[in-house]
Amino acid sequence: MSLRCLFVVSITESKLLFYRIFPTVEKRWKNEHPNFANLCLPNDQELLDPLLNELGILNPNIFQITRDSCQKKLQAPLFWIPFSFNPQIFWPVIVVECHQNRLLCGVPYLDQNLQPSGNQQSMCVARSCDVVIVLELLSKLVHLIQLPPSKMADQLNRTIQQWLPFGRASGYQQLELRSLPPASQKTMWLRSRPKIELQIKEEVRMIASNLSVKADAYGTIYLTVDPDAECNNNIKLELGFSKLPGIPSALFHPSALAQWEKAVCHINIQQLQEKTFPLCHYSFPLEMPPIQPVLKIRIGELGKVSIFIQLHLGATTRNTLNRLEVRLPMPTGNRIARILTATSLGLVSLIKDGTQLLWNLGAFASSSSNAKLKDDLTLNVDVVMEKLEASLVNTHALIMFTSVVSVSGAHLSLLQPTEFKLVSTSELKSSTYRVWNQDAEEIV
Repeated sequence: MSLRCLFVVSITESKLLFYRIFPTVEKRWKNEHPNFANLCLPNDQELLDPLLNELGILNPNIFQITRDSCQKKLQAPLFWIPFSFNPQIFWPVIVVECHQNRLLCGVPYLDQNLQPSGNQQSMCVARSCDVVIVLELLSKLVHLIQLPPSKMADQLNRTIQQWLPFGRASGYQQLELRSLPPASQKTMWLRSRPKIELQIKEEVRMIASNLSVKADAYGTIYLTVDPDAECNNNIKLELGFSKLPGIPSALFHPSALAQWEKAVCHINIQQLQEKTFPLCHYSFPLEMPPIQPVLKIRIGELGKVSIFIQLHLGATTRNTLNRLEVRLPMPTGNRIARILTATSLGLVSLIKDGTQLLWNLGAFASSSSNAKLKDDLTLNVDVVMEKLEASLVNTHALIMFTSVVSVSGAHLSLLQPTEFKLVSTSELKSSTYRVWNQDAEEIV
């Protein structure tokens, strides 16, 4: 097994993020294929346009007989890509779809029996196991593809130097890959399993004052099936909420029959008439909000105002945030002239002509940050007011955050074997997450 080339494509940007040719393998392949000796693997747009076109990403609504004909034999994730200067000559590539709309691609060392003047592409069946091995190699690199481009390229170069120095798996890695059972190898590349994507999106709404705290969560589960997939059988799912003490209030799509058994719901989708639809809406009260805020405002002399904000984060929330900021809008008739002092983690600034105070902790909440958030985050800031009214005591703060973990612990699984592969993601964000000044005697 050998790799002639390894590259990464960004679909959204339509550009190469990484490109690496293994010259030793490429030279050996040309020596064994003299009819292709003058052909070099394409790069840049000569690579991108034919590849994206063959995958159906470019010009998806235009019928092309060489790509869309029912007589064409599909061998995904192995594709044969025509050269831009001669559509009768092809090069092979194995494509693995990754997160962030990126493609990890590898050009395997395969026997090509095509003469330059021919119009059919064939592969030596005896070498088909090499396709499986290359696919397994690529699957071990998928976790690197979601990194930022510069960090991804650095990590890929290091991995290649250690693991694939000359386009061939080294040491025990190679022996491990060659020990794969033949039966599983065949199904890996002759047919790609269609996916069912389940997106769990939740919003948290909270209002806190010196008198009470009220918090509720609202969730929606979106179901998406691959557009080209055919579903002839019922889809049976199991829905559970690991972080809830009871059953939430839920409303299901008309095509889904739902039956609760204790805290678990069995869902039977009988007629899949839509490829994308909201499977379920649910809501429940929150006894413990993911972020517990405190706001205190004290008015001093000569227009000076002291503001104290504290955020208490649970361990799960602290480790899964990717956005966190607090906005303090001034009531009508109030405006901040300047910030005197500010003691906090993060950035404190004035926005909207001094009518809002912004406390931004996004750089620390990002998953790529080396700094870790603490359980309690505190802001002490003194400001001088340009305009000051008594209504300032009734100020409230808005907490805005997003996370990759739901507060309900919602999870789904397939109840029976099916032709589909289940992929699930979660997203949590704040919605009207508000805390009032706790030093105010009355909220207006």
